[in-house]
Amino acid sequence: MSEHVPAPARTPGSRRRAAEVTRRGPSPLTVLAILIPLLTVAALALVRPAGQSSSTRPPTSAALDRATAVCPARLPGADEVRIGSTGLGSGDVALRVGREEDTETLTDGVATRTARETVVVGATGDLAPGLVASRSGAGSAVGCEAPAPERWFTGVGASAEHASTLTLVNPDRGPAVADVTVWDGSGLVDVPALRGVRVPGGATTSFDLASVAPSRDALALQVTVSRGRLASSVVDVIDPVGRDKPVREWLPGQAAPASTSYVAGIGTTAADRVLTLANPGDSEVRVDLELVSEDSEFAPSGVDEVTLPPATVSEVDLSGVLRGRTLQGVQALRLEATGPVTASLRTRTPADLALSVAGPTVSTDTAVALPEGAKRLVVTAATAPGVVTLQAWDADGAEVVRERRVEIDPATAARLRLPDDAALALVRLDRTSAVVSLEVDDRGLSVLPLSQLEATSEVADVRPAQR
Repeated sequence: MSEHVPAPARTPGSRRRAAEVTRRGPSPLTVLAILIPLLTVAALALVRPAGQSSSTRPPTSAALDRATAVCPARLPGADEVRIGSTGLGSGDVALRVGREEDTETLTDGVATRTARETVVVGATGDLAPGLVASRSGAGSAVGCEAPAPERWFTGVGASAEHASTLTLVNPDRGPAVADVTVWDGSGLVDVPALRGVRVPGGATTSFDLASVAPSRDALALQVTVSRGRLASSVVDVIDPVGRDKPVREWLPGQAAPASTSYVAGIGTTAADRVLTLANPGDSEVRVDLELVSEDSEFAPSGVDEVTLPPATVSEVDLSGVLRGRTLQGVQALRLEATGPVTASLRTRTPADLALSVAGPTVSTDTAVALPEGAKRLVVTAATAPGVVTLQAWDADGAEVVRERRVEIDPATAARLRLPDDAALALVRLDRTSAVVSLEVDDRGLSVLPLSQLEATSEVADVRPAQR
């Protein structure tokens, strides 16, 4: 028989203690375990993460204290290199003539040197802003350009009767690399010899296009520099069948294709004139041609709209249009295209070859070291009514034109004659932008497009990498 054990009796005090235990809150440790995560989340919600800094920053502008101009090697008789600085300062500029280092002294901003080889001009300090140079002689002239990452040459030849030579000059000590793209009347041309062209420091490399890319079509070239700096130039030679002597001239480069272009250098005598157009894009382009005189722009009769298929080059014979009364007073061509194109005009007589290209737009100042001979400036493509101010100095630094002011209007061309003894000219534009070209007539016509005069340089923002 099991024994029954009675439950312990509950006293009033024990019931009170149980009630107190039941009413007591959570322990401090429990409270902290709940509050700490909540406070952490609240604190993180109030904190905003730092903004992500950009890994690339735009360059800053600084006063130009170093400038380079590269003059190509001579053509027969074109031995004179003229150097100028629009600051009209005196001092030495560094020269590299061929492979030899030398200096030349500017007196009141002007100097002249005779040289047959390539000449690289380097100016520093006060002589750098406004540095200009040119090579000329025996009816040929060319502006000495600064190295550029991209240049376009339109209307070059690669045949027996029309041949061109492309030259790349490296003004620096380190190597440079460029790729040359070629177009003809059918499209892109594959030229392995012009891909990845390496030019050692201080060296010059030339390509006879008739050897590396033979073609009877007119060609267009794009020179793209992927490493270092290069100055590019082209010499064009016309050697017709028969008794006519070969004629040659430098073909100026163009900075970039454009939808609206102005080409000066029409000339005033009867000649064969061929306009070459290149469409480097992947869409068809239509081009309208107008003539620009001192009074207006007008469409000539007998010239139809030119259609350019994608990635092609085309020639337009203007010999029958630019003659007689139509030629009188005409200073330039205006090309209006539905897409960006490049253009050049070839003017040939039995004794001379003149080549002109679509010029860049000048917004403030431009300058030129003037070759010998009769000289005139052609100003077209004014964007608004404005004023052109011309100053010029002779080879001794004496002023020969003191602030000649000429008003210009849109849709017209202004022609400014320069004294034959002028060696340096400065052109300033007020209240407008325009295209400015120099025509030189010294036993033959030469046309030099003038570029914007740079007074500042872009300084890259270089900082240590953040890890």
